[in-house]
Amino acid sequence: MKLLKRYYFFFLVLASVAILFQHTGCVKEYSFEGAPVDSIPTYDTIPIEDTIPVDTITSPPAITLPPCSSCNAADEIVTGQWGFTTGDSYACGSYTNSGFIGGDGHMSFTFFGPSACSGDTGIVVSAYLPVALDRDRFNITANSAAFYYYDHNASNDILLSRLEAPFSLTVQSFIYATGIVTGVYSGPAFTVEGDTAYITNGRFKAPLY
Repeated sequence: MKLLKRYYFFFLVLASVAILFQHTGCVKEYSFEGAPVDSIPTYDTIPIEDTIPVDTITSPPAITLPPCSSCNAADEIVTGQWGFTTGDSYACGSYTNSGFIGGDGHMSFTFFGPSACSGDTGIVVSAYLPVALDRDRFNITANSAAFYYYDHNASNDILLSRLEAPFSLTVQSFIYATGIVTGVYSGPAFTVEGDTAYITNGRFKAPLY
C-alpha cells in the first residue's frame, strides 16, 4: 500500500509538471501579439498585380453631330439665323418661322427652321419669359425654354430638352421698333436612347411679330 501511494504521488508530480509546461507554451504563443509590428512576419497569399491601371473607368464619348462645312462657329449671326455647338460639331441654319406665341402678351416666342447642313434636319426653340417684350428689353433670362433638333426622316427628334433638366435662353436684346430679338441658349439635351448632349454656344437673331 505504501508503494502504491508513492507511485500515485510520483504520477501526480509528473502530471503537474506537464501541465505547467503546456501552460507556459500557451502564454508564449499569445504573448507574440505584443511584439513590435516590424517583427511580425506577414503571410500575404494574394499576389499584388502592379501592372493594372489605377483608373480603368473611361467617360463616354461626347455626342457629336456630323461635320458641316456650311457652318462656322466663328461667323457672325445675322437676322434670320441660328447656330449651336454640341461636342465637336457646330450646326447652323435659318428660320421657316419666328414670332410671339399668341395669347400671352408677348411673354413667349418661338423660332424654327432647317439646318444649313441638311434640309431634313432643323431646330425648334421656344422660350417663356418672366416679363413681356412690350418695349426695348435687355439681358432677360427665360424661366423655361424648350429645345428640339429634329429629323424629318425619323420618328423621333435627334436631340430634345426635358423639363427635369432646365434649358436656358437669354434675350440679350429686343428692339421694340424693329421687333428683332438677339440672344443665346444652352443646356442639356437628350437622344431617344437617353444619352446626354450639351448644347453650348447657342445663338439666334430673329424677327418677332
